[in-house]
Amino acid sequence: MSAAANTLSHGFAWQATQRLLRNRLAVFGLMLVALISFVAMFAHWLAPHPYDYARFDRVLLLPLQHPEHLLGTDEVGRDYLSRLIFGARTSLLVSLLVQGVAVAIGVPLGALAGYVGGRTGFVVSRLIDVMTAFPSLLFAILLISVLGGGLHSVVLALSVTGWILIARLTRAQFLTLREWDFVLCARALGVPAWRIALRHVLPNALTPIVIAVSFGIPATIFAEAGLSLLGLGINDPMASWGKMVGVSNAYVRVYWHLALFPTLAIALTMLGCSLLGDGLRDALDPRHVSST
Repeated sequence: MSAAANTLSHGFAWQATQRLLRNRLAVFGLMLVALISFVAMFAHWLAPHPYDYARFDRVLLLPLQHPEHLLGTDEVGRDYLSRLIFGARTSLLVSLLVQGVAVAIGVPLGALAGYVGGRTGFVVSRLIDVMTAFPSLLFAILLISVLGGGLHSVVLALSVTGWILIARLTRAQFLTLREWDFVLCARALGVPAWRIALRHVLPNALTPIVIAVSFGIPATIFAEAGLSLLGLGINDPMASWGKMVGVSNAYVRVYWHLALFPTLAIALTMLGCSLLGDGLRDALDPRHVSST
């Protein structure tokens, strides 16, 4: 029975991969995400200069104005191409950490609320409802105002409410799946409840969770950019796309490149993640038929 289940699982994975690869927009999104991830991982080798190296004799150079600075320099003479490359690392790091915390908190709480039920499920469900009432961005601004800016503060502030969607999705999946025949049969055979939840229910509930995470990554990047734009995100000298856009407000009418390049970087990252998320939804759920 285990071998048959493994064969079925491998067959589904193969079919899902084939559906994903046939979706041209999803493949384009995957290539964008892979490219940005490669740049982020190897930023130290790809960047021509350190992200915090300033040349005060080369302040606010336009693109191609100096052979050592292809995309120009910022307001203190730091190479803008290097800042963009290291900004990719910051944005992806924040988004992956926040989504990791969201999964680590949301999946167990959602499973408790959806599968255990009773008083425990009631308490967890009410906790999720209470946290849903908080405006996530305003709550993040409040926390950062208290804790101060920085990478750790941004991750913590965005994680406090970032798990709610994952918890609600997991709860809904467990509520539905616990009444299916294979779960009822496992109960009748005396399989422990924790084993049923981990080995049988959770694998079947992963599809919407994976899709939610794929859409949560660009949403987190956008939230971090918004906080940095307000001056509440990543502190100098660490590079951040949102902070680069925010700092450019004082110079953008003349030095257009200060806002253009980080805005394009954020847009391309969000586009790649969104296209990949759509492709994963179509591939993991055959009921969604891609039009591409």
